[in-house]
Amino acid sequence: MLGITEVLIALLIAARPLSARATAVGSTLAIGMFLTTLSFLLTTPGVWEMSAGGFPALSVVPGQFLLKDLVLFGVSLWLFVEAWESLRRE
Repeated sequence: MLGITEVLIALLIAARPLSARATAVGSTLAIGMFLTTLSFLLTTPGVWEMSAGGFPALSVVPGQFLLKDLVLFGVSLWLFVEAWESLRRE
């Protein structure tokens, strides 16, 4: 189910040439999804590398794997703002 949801969100974002509204909806959903996965940095055991002193040292898995969602969150936010501005100009 999660994979299907991610593909649908990606299709909404990719619909930008056709609909800024679809991109705004898709970006909003992506922002929520990435905020959720970023919360795992605080709740998942083994994220902080204890042999390197713990926080802020991240383990390779799952720490660095989850950190990619910070970049994806930023891109989703940027896409939302761009789509929102486009909708305001209409």
